[in-house]
Amino acid sequence: MRYFIFKKLFDFIWKNADKGDKKVKSKEIKPEGIIKNEYSLPFPNNKKIKYKSKELKFNIYYDNKITNKPVIIDIHGGGWRYGDKDLNDNFCYHLAKLGFNVVSLSYTLAYKAKLINQLQEIHFLINHLITNSEKYFLDMSKLFLTGDSAGGQLVFLYTAIIVNNYKYSDIFNIYNKNNIEIKGIALNHSTCYLKDLGDFPEHKILSSICRYGIKRMLYGPFFKYRKIYKKTDPNDIFPTSNPFPPILILTSKGDKSYAFQSILLNDDCNLYAIPHKFINLDNEKAIHVFNVLYPNLDDSIYFNSEIANFFKEQIEK
Repeated sequence: MRYFIFKKLFDFIWKNADKGDKKVKSKEIKPEGIIKNEYSLPFPNNKKIKYKSKELKFNIYYDNKITNKPVIIDIHGGGWRYGDKDLNDNFCYHLAKLGFNVVSLSYTLAYKAKLINQLQEIHFLINHLITNSEKYFLDMSKLFLTGDSAGGQLVFLYTAIIVNNYKYSDIFNIYNKNNIEIKGIALNHSTCYLKDLGDFPEHKILSSICRYGIKRMLYGPFFKYRKIYKKTDPNDIFPTSNPFPPILILTSKGDKSYAFQSILLNDDCNLYAIPHKFINLDNEKAIHVFNVLYPNLDDSIYFNSEIANFFKEQIEK
């Protein structure tokens, strides 16, 4: 019953978010000169991995002309339940203008897919891009990941799996056969701590429904007994992790619901000596993922420039 109520509530939230996002996107002015190519890729028949969709759709954004450049893969947010490769169009256009070839994808959404399925689809795409880097004009030796909200969680966990593949490959059924190296990640108003999500201190009944519902949605039934449940959050991973690529953590004081997650991540990075940079914008009007929704705002230009500059610093090292 709790899960049924949660699904109804979650669907209502994202249905209304979709209406708002379409209005926002229609009013945003995109940078000129960006080439956006759309692709679809059939998933293979695989006995070990059961993909939840028939094909993977993705975009690549180039500035002015298709040339070889460092790569940013953007993983959209949307509570693991909402969004597609076009959701962050405006944001990807702006990142491409800052000197990168940018890739976005449509991963299979919950409830059809679980967290592990979404991670496997990201891995499938990255392997495809490495194998076909010349075809797409991508410098995959300079690979960076960014994600907002739930997309930030996927970016963090995928990076952790790649960095610690000898420990996590069998748990997630993700094997780093192409020697993927991630140079840096940017976590944008991310929600990396799944066990702390859905907690509303003033609403005990709502908290009970959402805490259970999110975990049930992402891990499946009997989630506490699943191996991946104990290998998901930063404080599960950092204590025994191999060296992590540098992390840019971005949040803002207007993000009333989730800023605590970025603050907690910054604390854990300090505790476990993970290389990182933390920016908490002192602006009460800067809402959750504002720089993705409204990339033309002054604060958004600052945030998105920080992402590009942070990645360029890793290239120069």
